[in-house]
Amino acid sequence: MTVAEPMTVKSSFAIRAFDAAAAYDELRLSTYLAKESVAAKIQIEPEYHGLLLRFSEVGYFNRLYARNEAVADHLDEIEQFYGESPFGCELVTACGNQQLIAEACTRRGWLPGRYYAWMHMKTGLATLKHEYPEISIRQPRPDERTSFLEFYLRGFEAPASNFPAAIRNMRHLFDLPQLHFRIASRKGQDAAIGMLCVQGEAAMLAAGATLPEQRRHGCHHAVLADRIRLAERLGCKDIVSYAYADSQSHLNMESMGLRTVSVAQAWQFKAAVRS
Repeated sequence: MTVAEPMTVKSSFAIRAFDAAAAYDELRLSTYLAKESVAAKIQIEPEYHGLLLRFSEVGYFNRLYARNEAVADHLDEIEQFYGESPFGCELVTACGNQQLIAEACTRRGWLPGRYYAWMHMKTGLATLKHEYPEISIRQPRPDERTSFLEFYLRGFEAPASNFPAAIRNMRHLFDLPQLHFRIASRKGQDAAIGMLCVQGEAAMLAAGATLPEQRRHGCHHAVLADRIRLAERLGCKDIVSYAYADSQSHLNMESMGLRTVSVAQAWQFKAAVRS
């Protein structure tokens, strides 16, 4: 597994990436909350030096973003918050005392999850050597928005039964000025999508997905390069992202010049375990 440099060197960059990811998810949930009748299903709570997100219908959004080890002293309250969620929650962190968090979670029966690699790069330092002439990238037209969201859900291999509800919520994202959307086509066929979330001077590479049958043809690289160039044009000074450690997405971003500034393990709370 990739090992990041000492946190004393890179902690500020790791926190920058972590905060961007938390803000991106909070932005999406708060948009759904404001635009749809889902008040009984969504909760957003800034607590315990972190952010608690709960959405009873979508597993991914049952997330606890913990900025440091302070979360270890509040697992009982956190379990109560997520106790009614059929998904439990995933605790995600980038900094802090990882051993202390691990010990506290293990004592309470939480399960170890995947390792996340947190990434950062100053704009202007990207390694954009490869060109892909057979791949074209565009912003989706208004009449392509539903197909973009369907593509997104297919790319992340979401169950087809979830598509209608997800699209009903996600269609509001196109109204947010912070978000920029991209579609890549290869040989005339839509192949990959990606989003860029701009937060002040930082731009987060988000929602990159390639259809399974279109993988290993440079589509992910091409969409990454396009969004990095877009961030530069928009005047952003930092580019951040995260991915499963040592995944293809992680390796692709490193090849573009992003540096791994932290690797941290996630933890899973399953409500049924505590019932």
